[in-house]
Amino acid sequence: MKALPLLVLVASSQAFAQTASTEFPSDAVPMSLAALQEGFAGKEYAVKPATGFGWSWDFKSDGVFYLSSGSFTDVGKWTVQESKLCTEGRKVKAGCNEIRQVGSDLYMKRDSGEVVKLLLK
Repeated sequence: MKALPLLVLVASSQAFAQTASTEFPSDAVPMSLAALQEGFAGKEYAVKPATGFGWSWDFKSDGVFYLSSGSFTDVGKWTVQESKLCTEGRKVKAGCNEIRQVGSDLYMKRDSGEVVKLLLK
């Protein structure tokens, strides 16, 4: 039996790899402050990037969040500004990320530029 060329195997495996999108869905719209606040207060989301580890975010109504990714955990404060979710953890640097909505689905643009869907738990 002949071995397949390495190039064919690499191309085949890349076809199954998830690619990172850097654009929001075409029908995604920015959210108002009230909608953002309601979309996060008391909710927990799972985030699964195209590569690397996913994480869970639990947003409490009092403005505190809990983040967990495997053995890594963090806690901090969250707020909303314009159409952005802003977080400041004890371990993760402070920042604001744009959030857009399609129906009841929320999407976030990460610092890396990747757009991820926030999966309500």
